[in-house]
Amino acid sequence: MKKWMFVIFPGILLAVFLAFYFPNRAETEATLAKQAADAQHKKEVDDAAKAAAQEQARISAKQRADDQAKEDAAREQAATDKWNATSREIQKTTDEANAKADASSKEASALEIELDSLQKKKEQDNRDDFDLLKQVELARVSQRAAEADIQRLVQMIGNEADNSFLTRMPPPPPPAAN
Repeated sequence: MKKWMFVIFPGILLAVFLAFYFPNRAETEATLAKQAADAQHKKEVDDAAKAAAQEQARISAKQRADDQAKEDAAREQAATDKWNATSREIQKTTDEANAKADASSKEASALEIELDSLQKKKEQDNRDDFDLLKQVELARVSQRAAEADIQRLVQMIGNEADNSFLTRMPPPPPPAAN
């Protein structure tokens, strides 16, 4: 009997299951069909909404792309205008600087020529000054030599006068006899 229990209880349970299954099968299939139809309808509505959203997104993206292209073109034009204005300003500044450099170069050249002439004049003045100082020193030397010559001559005359008999004192008179 124990062996038959393994067959009887599952058989009974299978009969109970089949008793509930077959009557509810049609209802379950109808519910599943309704759910499938609802899902299909929902999918169609979602697909239609998705298609509308995609169309709206495509139109919006095209509009944004057109707006972006216009903005980019305007920005590029503004950048080009700014670049050209800056280039003209730089060119103007460069031209002014080149003109100033040319003027400064010419002025520097004139000043260098003037400096050279002034240096030559200074050298000539220094040479003339040196020559004059040389002449002054030669005059002083010749004056000292002349003074020394005069002094020597005076000394010689003084010596001759000292040695001369005319400048000597006569001998004292002899003492008078009283």
